[in-house]
Amino acid sequence: MTRNSMKILCTFILFAFSINAYSAWQWTKLKSLGNGKRYEATSFSINGKGYVTCGLDTNDNCYNDLWEYDPVFNYWTQKANLPASYRRASFGFEINGKGYMGGGIDDATSSIGTIFNEFWMYDPTLNTWVSKANVPFSAFRSAGVSCNGKGYVIGGADDWTLYSNVYEYNPLTDSWTAKATFPGNPNSSGGREAGTGTSLNNKIYYGLGKDDSYFQNDWWEFNPSTNTWIRKTDFPVSGRTGSWSFTINNKVVVGMGSDGSFTDDTWWFDVNANTWNYTCTFSGDGRRSAVAFSINNIGYMGTGKSSGGTKQDFYKLDSQVGIQEFNNNQSLFSIFPNPVSTEDLTIVLEAELKNATVSIFDAEGKLVKTESINSKQFKINRTDLSAGLYFISIQNKDQLLSAKKIILL
Repeated sequence: MTRNSMKILCTFILFAFSINAYSAWQWTKLKSLGNGKRYEATSFSINGKGYVTCGLDTNDNCYNDLWEYDPVFNYWTQKANLPASYRRASFGFEINGKGYMGGGIDDATSSIGTIFNEFWMYDPTLNTWVSKANVPFSAFRSAGVSCNGKGYVIGGADDWTLYSNVYEYNPLTDSWTAKATFPGNPNSSGGREAGTGTSLNNKIYYGLGKDDSYFQNDWWEFNPSTNTWIRKTDFPVSGRTGSWSFTINNKVVVGMGSDGSFTDDTWWFDVNANTWNYTCTFSGDGRRSAVAFSINNIGYMGTGKSSGGTKQDFYKLDSQVGIQEFNNNQSLFSIFPNPVSTEDLTIVLEAELKNATVSIFDAEGKLVKTESINSKQFKINRTDLSAGLYFISIQNKDQLLSAKKIILL
């Protein structure tokens, strides 16, 4: 048995003993956002409430309104409009009980729209907006992340340029400081638009989006204390743009986006193990350019652009952590029939995987079959395997993504 096979098997043994005690992920549909459908809106959460502002509607009209979501009553309330031009594709974050948003563009067509470097603070207590120090560059589709009481803007685009800029905002001095630029793909300029980012344990996690070559699935950790970027394990499925992210229960959650089609899968990143794990099936439409935020360890996501048009719906994602924390992605794939009495068994994936393989181990831990995965549904011929108990695992390179038991008759 190879070292990689042994590693996968040992991990699976741990999985087998804990198969009935795993984290339960669940999507729940909520009340839709008020005042119409939109995508490329901006969001943040403050003191137990969520906020959504601006964006672009079905008729290519930009907004400057602001809506507050109360998760206790599942209700939306309109708040003070942004006292500036309508816009889409701005970035946003929260610092010390205040919401911030900046950048963006005021037209559906980037070649004719005005691209902003304005920066605004929203005070939920006073229900007022205050202009702050301008962002040092004008861009739309930048990512905004707060970390350690400061805000960060990463990347973005104007009509002709993709930026790799990273700037840190200090609310105490109302000033911006340049930080280490985003490294990006070594085969590109390093610039990135429509990436996504969030923070955990005093570090920022950012990636995906589109560079000057194509959609990317790279994933990075930025340490503000050392001002350094470190590349982490790539997002395990297709490169994509317009994904969303948030942090709940010490998990970095990343979902959906467009890889040329609209995706509906959601994954969580274990920052300690440097591994990706599937959450659960989403019942709504796949989408890009949705808004997302977290409140009290529950994630919220909604609006966006889908194959069916612009969206107004809203959902929450809850992770109720069980006894053990192993990455048992039980809902990543299904097998039928099981038990298997036919010549072939069929495997159906919930998400299209990149550089993945499926392996079958017998009850003694011997690797008996392995195949590359090239589609979301495929068959494996079992006629060369005798009856008995087997384990099927799906892995991306050396990382185990999911595993299940099967019985061959």
